[in-house]
Amino acid sequence: MDPQSASSSVQPLADPGPLESPPSSQPRAAPVLSSHLRDRVSRKSDVSVSDRIEQLEALVRSLIQQQQASQAFGVHQDGRAPDSTHSLQDMPGSSPHGVSATPASMDEDTLAPTPMHASLPYGKDQAASPAPSESGSMYLNSHGTQYVGRVHWAAVLDSISELRHHYEKEEEARMLVTNDHVLRGGPGPRLLYEPVQSTKAELLASIPPRPVMDRMVARYFNAQGVAPAVLHSVQFPQEYERFWQNPADAPFPWIALLFSLMFISAKYQQSIEDSADPETPERVHAFRERTIHCLVLGQYTKGGDYVLETLINYLAGEMLLSNSTEIGLWLVQGILVQLALSMGYHRDPSNFPNISTFAGEMRRRVWAVIVQLDLRLSSQMALPRLLKLQQYDTAEPRNLQDTDFNEATVELSSSRPESEVTPVLYSLAKSRIDKMSGLASDLINDTNEHPYAEIIDLDRKLQEAEASLPPSFRWQPLRHSFMVPPQIVMHRVLLQLAIQRQTIWLHRKYLAPTYAQEHYFYSQMACVKAAIKILEFQEIVDEETKRDGLLYPVRWMFKSSRLQAVFLLGVSILCYYVQLIETQPGISLDKETGARIHSLLSTTYPLWVHLGNVSREAHRAVEHLGLLLGFPEGQEVGVPLSSAPATVPSLPGMPQETTMSLDQFTWDAYKGNLTR
Repeated sequence: MDPQSASSSVQPLADPGPLESPPSSQPRAAPVLSSHLRDRVSRKSDVSVSDRIEQLEALVRSLIQQQQASQAFGVHQDGRAPDSTHSLQDMPGSSPHGVSATPASMDEDTLAPTPMHASLPYGKDQAASPAPSESGSMYLNSHGTQYVGRVHWAAVLDSISELRHHYEKEEEARMLVTNDHVLRGGPGPRLLYEPVQSTKAELLASIPPRPVMDRMVARYFNAQGVAPAVLHSVQFPQEYERFWQNPADAPFPWIALLFSLMFISAKYQQSIEDSADPETPERVHAFRERTIHCLVLGQYTKGGDYVLETLINYLAGEMLLSNSTEIGLWLVQGILVQLALSMGYHRDPSNFPNISTFAGEMRRRVWAVIVQLDLRLSSQMALPRLLKLQQYDTAEPRNLQDTDFNEATVELSSSRPESEVTPVLYSLAKSRIDKMSGLASDLINDTNEHPYAEIIDLDRKLQEAEASLPPSFRWQPLRHSFMVPPQIVMHRVLLQLAIQRQTIWLHRKYLAPTYAQEHYFYSQMACVKAAIKILEFQEIVDEETKRDGLLYPVRWMFKSSRLQAVFLLGVSILCYYVQLIETQPGISLDKETGARIHSLLSTTYPLWVHLGNVSREAHRAVEHLGLLLGFPEGQEVGVPLSSAPATVPSLPGMPQETTMSLDQFTWDAYKGNLTR
């Protein structure tokens, strides 16, 4: 984006207003449940005494942890502020750019913050919302602390004081209700929790008949964009044939690989067929369980053949099953990375003559997927990636078809033209964007300050990386893509979302009022426009994944928690920007951009209402958007607000006979609805 052209439409941010007042030093009353919450708890007659005792113990532990956290931040037990010579304002990383000086608690199943201080009341005299902390957000839960980086959508929403105030009360009531419904088995990847009592004979006996297996193997290799490109479509069938000749001789890691293939194949079938057969999810979870059992029995932590490929398949399957951000996936990825390092995958095979040409190229493919998974899951958690560019020298795999090389190959042929789509071309395209994403991730997670020129330089390199994408994966409007295979369009959307997300990573910091100078105007508008594009893609995905839509054949790929996190980031940035317009008198928007933001937030609200039934993160988005837009919690929007005339607001409680401008009614109406 050209900075000069952007400055013609939007005014630069004004100087920051006064910071939010620090917490009072007066002693605070002991936390008590409100009468409303007590009534709700008393009505839960179906909860056993033992469950209630466990719940009470959990609450006591939570209060103890909060007290300890308060002391760790320098607050006395009686609530008095510490001596002024050691005030929070003097501590490194304190407000406005450090970790919040006020302890916060969090439900163990959500990233929703519940600050333990009294927020300022809604109204015209409220202080401006603090900027999202440059140190991220730290939450306390029953297991200790949980951290999210400053570019995580939850950290952005945490900076909106009105939403913190609302959520403080909602989470207090929700904590007990949520804990009543926690599955006894616990959430997360089963590899971290699954007990193993199977034998090899039992595992082999659970493999479906050969005809069924043949179809599952074929489905796996035909599932482009789903199955990671880590298995060779010529070599694996040969090993598969040998397996059926004598199954008992197969090592546990290879059997684990076979079950991981079945795991993904069954999940893929379930997704594309929208099957209502109750046995389908049972098969998915059975194959998942068998994969884990074989890995454990094969002592996967020692590494060896097939282990990394199996773990990659297993992790891909877990990601397909996950509806929300799950730290367990990140932990499994950590295991995968450490195993790969211990097996030398971070060094290019050309350095080692004892590695064959075929094995070396397959190692490059495996390593490329591991690097991408590391960045993908780390960015979803807004945490530092595990692998840095300077830690490995493994070359990119070549753009080759599987028929171009085999175990007898002595020298690899040159890469095919990038106009030709191969099983690894998307991986190569993604790696160009991921390389820039990795640099951005390192920069934003660095505790040292970086000059603004470095941000602009990375922004320029990101644009160059986008321009270097293979022709098949460059974004084209849908009206020019109706003859393009759905998998290719899907990859185009995913690449664009990755680019817009990285743009927000780079420039989010400069949305804060402390960077209101015109010098940072380019970053402010780049961040807002990237968030707008993300929600525009969410609209495209919602429309084109419907029946007869262009993306309908790959609709299930857009239900992952990873994409939800990107959409939530876009929503959070626009919500925060709305808050800045609300609280900073010097900030203004041109009518067209304001109308677009308002329309996107309104039209995406029903999408989050629908997703809120299956995802706790989506449920939280519904609450926040409902507050900003003035909708009752969970209410579907019958007519998108974008269909209303620009000068006639359709927010609840607003007079319809008005001629006020969009700029005026939008932000005033938000404030009025927030104070109800």
